[in-house]
Amino acid sequence: MSLETTKQRQLAAPAAARAFTAAHGVLDGAWVDAPYLEVDAAGTIVRAQTGLPSAPDRDRAPIPVHDLGRAVLLPGLINAHSHAFQRSIRGATHRAAAGDPSTFWSWRQAMYSAAQRLGPDGLYAVTRACFSEMLRAGITCVGEFHYLHHRPDGGLYDDPNELSNQIIRAADDVGLRLVLLEVFYQRAGDRRPPLPEQRRFCDPSLDVYLARVDALRARGVDVGVAPHSVRAVARPQLEQLADYAARAGLVMHAHVSEQPLENHECAAEHGGLTPTQVFAASGCLDRPRSFSAVHAIHVDAADLALLAAQHVCACPTTEADLGDGIVPAADHLTRGARIALGSDSNAIIDLFQEARLLEMNERLRSGRRLCLSAAERPLSLTLLDAATVAGASALGRADLGKLAVGAPFDAITLDRDHPTLADVASEHLLDAIMLAGSAAPVDRVYVAGHRRR
Repeated sequence: MSLETTKQRQLAAPAAARAFTAAHGVLDGAWVDAPYLEVDAAGTIVRAQTGLPSAPDRDRAPIPVHDLGRAVLLPGLINAHSHAFQRSIRGATHRAAAGDPSTFWSWRQAMYSAAQRLGPDGLYAVTRACFSEMLRAGITCVGEFHYLHHRPDGGLYDDPNELSNQIIRAADDVGLRLVLLEVFYQRAGDRRPPLPEQRRFCDPSLDVYLARVDALRARGVDVGVAPHSVRAVARPQLEQLADYAARAGLVMHAHVSEQPLENHECAAEHGGLTPTQVFAASGCLDRPRSFSAVHAIHVDAADLALLAAQHVCACPTTEADLGDGIVPAADHLTRGARIALGSDSNAIIDLFQEARLLEMNERLRSGRRLCLSAAERPLSLTLLDAATVAGASALGRADLGKLAVGAPFDAITLDRDHPTLADVASEHLLDAIMLAGSAAPVDRVYVAGHRRR
């Protein structure tokens, strides 16, 4: 079957121009009352202002106005880091076996077991369910960090991109924008071949991996280059991936310093360097805002400086679930990094919770409140930025994550009459949503002007 990309099929243009208005919302990064947006037949915002136009435009035919009532209108959320298949073990890893210390590494074995069981149809089914849940939670674009590539024994399918195709198919069917972060996975660690349960993650060579990426790009699929981690990829291959990504103008994503053991093994292999320093030395950080360090928890001052012109993708619910630690968000932001958010293992799919925990974890770490606030910008807007424009930037989609002229109308509404918001004063609504809320009030989701929920 011929697979079309999300942009080609599910996100086809709306039939006609229309306008939207609501009681409150965020336009181009600012909280406003009575947002008004006009959207053309291609699903692109062509006018954005507060309040209805004062007089009709005599040079064009009138367009229908959709009054969204008391709703809060926000940009669609951007999920910058997901492993969709891991949704299949939700709730299944919370009982320790006798003698099991129950760490990240024991959780990983349960994840590997689930990965071994999935064929193309099973991967499609769990991914579609995961993406459907994302859409219901207000996520309109996802960066899928995809490393389940081949047969369980490592053999290639007739189409080497068979499992990538299932991810694309699931996004198409749900109507979710997708950036496919194709993972290169090479080994279990320094001079260690892949474990049997890792073989299906690994391409036979870097050339085979790049050929798969080229084939996806030729079909118009939005892709990114994703060396899994310094543990899984040797430095010569990191250098080649950095060169390829730079020549192709693609973003790079990688797991960075999620666990202390990762740092210890990296130092032993690379003469005392940290994972961030290895990525920098390999050329992965040469282009500003092109690299996303997923987690970046166990980092030192030198690492923070190296990441200052890049993205850090925090996944607080997963990081808490796995005992990873707390992303030092304030330290990253202070030095200039942009923080995006991801649902990672998809045990929880709710970027409002991820955003809130970004701040709350800092409060627990520092013993202070309002840790991520800035004098010129309310805390709630800083957290919304992490869930929208920063994620879009991390995925190389700077056109997304905002309601502004020239951007696609990817938008969500929150029901002001939902019990969690019904009694909140208008001036405190965004604070309540970002610091005391969840995705529960999301009641409409639009992608490129199409209503998807």
